[in-house]
Amino acid sequence: MPHLLEFAKDQYGSRFLQAKLEDASIGKEEKQKVFAVICPEAANLANDVSGNFVVQKLFDFGDSEQKKELAAQLQPKIVTLSTETYGCRVVQKAIGAVSKESQLLLAKELEKHVSDCILSMHGNHVIQKCIEQMPPDSVTFIIREVEAKTEMYATHTYGCRVIQRLLEHCASAQLGTMLNHILESVPKLAQDGFGNYVVQHMLEHGRCEDKKRIIQIISEDIVNFAKHKNSSNVVEKCFEIATVGEHAQQLEQERAQLWAKVLGKPGDTLSPLYQMTEDRFGNYIVQRMMEHSRGGEREDLRMAIMRHQEAIRNSPNGKHILTALHREFGQ
Repeated sequence: MPHLLEFAKDQYGSRFLQAKLEDASIGKEEKQKVFAVICPEAANLANDVSGNFVVQKLFDFGDSEQKKELAAQLQPKIVTLSTETYGCRVVQKAIGAVSKESQLLLAKELEKHVSDCILSMHGNHVIQKCIEQMPPDSVTFIIREVEAKTEMYATHTYGCRVIQRLLEHCASAQLGTMLNHILESVPKLAQDGFGNYVVQHMLEHGRCEDKKRIIQIISEDIVNFAKHKNSSNVVEKCFEIATVGEHAQQLEQERAQLWAKVLGKPGDTLSPLYQMTEDRFGNYIVQRMMEHSRGGEREDLRMAIMRHQEAIRNSPNGKHILTALHREFGQ
């Protein structure tokens, strides 16, 4: 006990303490003594390479009052800890372990520093944890910040992850302004290295009208989107969502429009389909179309590909199409 803090900061001492805190045979009184020493130093230990694990273990095995006290110790330094290597792990553990009351107290400290946290390689994980663990009506402060700079966050390596968590965990009614900003920027976001994931996530978790609008935008410039490294993933997602997604039935019209745009007019030697089969990114979309085809459109697709088979056969990317065609339709 006299060397407890020293143990907590030592690689082997930390493991020893963690094992003892997990041990069901260790009495409640002894664990309380450990807690009494660690708790006042929790904020300092939280960003220690070994000590942070001891604090996390107390959040795992402490009772509700102990967790509340620990969270109160972290609260004044929550912003700093959130942007530190080890501190952010302790803060995430705290958010997932404490009551709603304590969560709100921790979140209140973060309110004025949401942007700094979102753009931090460590802090963004804390913001994501808030969205995942707190009631949706408690993360309005995060939504407000993202609404103000939606396009900037959507094209940021960490910001795009925060938007994806909001799409997963919050109701569309809460996110209306953010969703509209994303729709306004679909052409740019679809071709961005990070923004394309936001558009794909919106296709998966957005409102039916959002999905319709995205598919319409993609259909209008299908070849350019299909031949771009990032937006080609969005085009694939459009076919998937319109075929097997939650709102697939309501998207029948948009799906038909998407197919018509790709197949082009009969006899068109430079049809969008042909341009896609020749492209290193577009050919994957044609393969996904085979997987998601049904009814008469399967034969339409097969015939459209066969019209170009000679040219496709001599193309390095086209060979993948013929292999997929054989796999899906036989000889």
